[in-house]
Amino acid sequence: INIIDLVPRAQSLLPTSFPSSVLRAEVQTRASARTNMPNRVGLSFEKVKVQPVEVLGMATADVLPPFGLNLPTIPGADGKSGPGYFDVLYLDDDMLIIKQNEPGGYFVSVRAEDCDP
Repeated sequence: INIIDLVPRAQSLLPTSFPSSVLRAEVQTRASARTNMPNRVGLSFEKVKVQPVEVLGMATADVLPPFGLNLPTIPGADGKSGPGYFDVLYLDDDMLIIKQNEPGGYFVSVRAEDCDP
């Protein structure tokens, strides 16, 4: 499960004293090794769950329920042959650096012991 905390883009334009808002997305994926490409990992996206964590500085995780859904699958495609993939550039016990397919980008992920904001 990948946990992504989303902050409204407009929040960066406001003073830091302005109450913040955070929306948490939990994305479940399945990873598969790609044949003849040792650094390429295929991805199948399975489901997503989103939940407001904080709205204008007020904690909402216990007030607003999460919303989730199973994502549709592409017939005949799996992690080994589907369109989603990334290339592993660096990996150790605490850090992963990847390059995504088009339009892509480079991403650095670090292991977190706790995902509470």
